[in-house]
Amino acid sequence: MPTRQRTILLVEDTPVIRMALSGYLESQGFAVIEAENGRAAVRALDRHSVDLIVTDVLMPEMDGIELIKAVRTDRPDVKILAMSGGAPGLPAGFLLKMTQMFQADAVLYKPFRNEELAAAVSVLLSEAPID
Repeated sequence: MPTRQRTILLVEDTPVIRMALSGYLESQGFAVIEAENGRAAVRALDRHSVDLIVTDVLMPEMDGIELIKAVRTDRPDVKILAMSGGAPGLPAGFLLKMTQMFQADAVLYKPFRNEELAAAVSVLLSEAPID
């Protein structure tokens, strides 16, 4: 019996990063829904069922922390992987510590390798590691 394709909502405001991550995840067999910020992600969640949200933390309109809070309220069972490269003037790791406080399931520091993303996705979706 074939297994259902897993769906990832990728939330990233930088188009080139979003395109690269989306392409990699699709090449690994995932269906990917893209959103450029948290507000667009919330709209996407109204239309689609997802298994995992991979979200940047710093974004315009609605940031990743606000998105995580909204998802935890409306869809507490959806897994969330937060990612951030930090921000000028903030201590290293501050944004991801904040993200963990709002109950992201895992965090990645940018820049990261595809293998690190694959390992985090694999753990969150309880699948065998992706090559």
